[in-house]
Amino acid sequence: MVERREIPEQDAFLAMVERAAALTATPEVDKVVLSRLIDITTRDRVDSGALMERLIAQNPASFNFHVPLSDGGVLLGASPELLLRKEGQHFSSLPLAGSARRQPDDVLDREAGNRLLGLRQRSPRARAGDPGDEERAGPAQQSAVATGVAAADYHPDALASGDARSQAPRWRKKTPCRWPVCCTPTPALSGFPHQAAKRLIAELEPFDRQLFGGIVGWCDDEGNGEWVVTIRCARLQQRTLRLFCRRGHCSGLLAAGRMARNRRQTDHHA
Repeated sequence: MVERREIPEQDAFLAMVERAAALTATPEVDKVVLSRLIDITTRDRVDSGALMERLIAQNPASFNFHVPLSDGGVLLGASPELLLRKEGQHFSSLPLAGSARRQPDDVLDREAGNRLLGLRQRSPRARAGDPGDEERAGPAQQSAVATGVAAADYHPDALASGDARSQAPRWRKKTPCRWPVCCTPTPALSGFPHQAAKRLIAELEPFDRQLFGGIVGWCDDEGNGEWVVTIRCARLQQRTLRLFCRRGHCSGLLAAGRMARNRRQTDHHA
């Protein structure tokens, strides 16, 4: 590595976090997910195939992707979040909300996971795919549970599944390729309520997320497919790697602690 640049710089990002944390203590917003970019320039050209192999080795349980871009670059990452999978008439989704660092001690590790799940259960309105959110509600309600899906972090998840034939007319009329679009953005990308979080993100973040936080996946001619959220990812262009890092801020969480977790996540996934 010959150069590293953070957008925004650490002090500016901490100020963003403090502003968001203060607002989550008000009725305006329950959760907001802020992000930052880290640009890394290397001495030699980066082999995207070798980088992808390393991602898969480090994140075997993730949804790993490598997408060539029209400008010659590559979008690649290891997403933990399944937005939608469709197989025939059956569909499923595994949105995530929140994370906690795994601990080397078994007792502390269980406590960390239980604390995270308890926080999420006490904030039901912040759940991904909340059926009470008419604007963005997906074609099924959640069925509950917390699990660790990554080696280094705990993530509470909520499995949603169902049969396409049993859904409301407004969903049956949509083509399968439109379903993922209607399910995004999840609270893992914007926050809750969505519109309030979206306005705050636009006010605080000094850049356009572009491909970051979007959707990547595949679909066959019968409408079967799998789509994931483009998080824990980077855009590679020869010797330049742009990392996308995001972190949610909920009521009751301290900005300094969130900043430390953001640094740890960046170090782990970079």
